[in-house]
Amino acid sequence: MSAYIPTLLGCLIMAIPAILLAWIAFRRERAIFWFAVTMIFVGLGYLATTPTPEGVAKVVMGRRM
Repeated sequence: MSAYIPTLLGCLIMAIPAILLAWIAFRRERAIFWFAVTMIFVGLGYLATTPTPEGVAKVVMGRRM
């Protein structure tokens, strides 16, 4: 189970700012905001199949995980 922690952490590090920016940009157009959130999750799902989230987590946390 601990092998998934860097992946989840990396996905959260990438998702939170992306969703926040989508909310700022599309807060009045709810349908477009939810579409953007869906596309963010699709992109993160793709990235989770690569070693990218682990690399992001290692760089942001500044330590070896």
